[in-house]
Amino acid sequence: MADDFSSVFEPPLDQLPDIDDLVRATMEWHFSPLTGSPYWVERAKGFSFDPRTDVQCLADLRLFADVPVDWSQIPAHQLVPRGSAPGVRYGIYESGGATGAPKRIVDATSRRRNVQWQSLLLDEQGFPSGEGNWLHIGPTGPHVMAKNITTLSELRGMLCYFVDLDPRWVRRCVGEGRQSEFRRYVDHILDQVKDVLRTQDIRGISTTPRILESIGAREDVFAPLRESVRGIIWGGTSMDGETLRLIDEELFPQAKLAGAYGNTMMGVAPQRTPRTGDKAPCVFRPFHPYTVVELVDPAQPDRIVADDEEGRVVITVLTRDYFTPPTLERDVATRRASVDGFPGIELSGVRPYESASTSVVEGVY
Repeated sequence: MADDFSSVFEPPLDQLPDIDDLVRATMEWHFSPLTGSPYWVERAKGFSFDPRTDVQCLADLRLFADVPVDWSQIPAHQLVPRGSAPGVRYGIYESGGATGAPKRIVDATSRRRNVQWQSLLLDEQGFPSGEGNWLHIGPTGPHVMAKNITTLSELRGMLCYFVDLDPRWVRRCVGEGRQSEFRRYVDHILDQVKDVLRTQDIRGISTTPRILESIGAREDVFAPLRESVRGIIWGGTSMDGETLRLIDEELFPQAKLAGAYGNTMMGVAPQRTPRTGDKAPCVFRPFHPYTVVELVDPAQPDRIVADDEEGRVVITVLTRDYFTPPTLERDVATRRASVDGFPGIELSGVRPYESASTSVVEGVY
């Protein structure tokens, strides 16, 4: 049964499916009693519509508008599709919990495909591969980033070292005004980075803008990295244009710098290759059609914003591993018209959304 959908869920990356074909396959896979997850099959019994017959295209997903999903409360095993092939192993991954209890998803192979696509975009930008090692300075478990970076370094022929960072502890320190403890923790992270640099040839790193800025202020860490590193992926939190310029042109001018916007729910929207005429120095391209991103007016969520207008992020995930109906995220971004025939929208200027009732502490991640 699993192979019936391979041409839609796992085609070659240069033969991605039509979005409406993917919508129909996702509805059949996740809501059929034979293949669907216990969670979605049970939830569908209370719907006023039948996903398998009434949701035939992307626009029909609006029927899920009145289907709230609390991803922090669902027992993870209830999300595993019954139709999964024997031997396929699922992992459980959590969000950072920036605005409440962490959300949880399950994933077996869909993120690997997302990262394979990210690696293709890095090839276009001349990002290093096959020489030296990789250093990831960021969260490992329970976050999915460690899995993504492990896959990315493997695809690029590099061994990967990890220096773990706990974003929840950092946010607690910052939120409670314990700045001295926060600074000590960052120094603790950088001490571990220094230890890796003593003996390992690091050519690529992935981390957050805040950590990159902190590296620039620690000469004992900055000097060896500036000498060796040839590729940097930044992500996990926002970066203004001046900081981006500083890191790119002054701190690490010899390295290729590439952003990666994403989260546990949506996967990775990597920076695409810059084009002449781009209105932003970093433009993110979601993994369409498996991750569908839209931007809406924060004051009128039914209104999709126009190109070059800022809006709140709405994501839909259509994969074999899990399905996320259109969900309002905690980020705002500027919508950019896609180029080169890319079928989805593109984004720039991503930053946390803050309302009168919700504040976000970014910390270092």
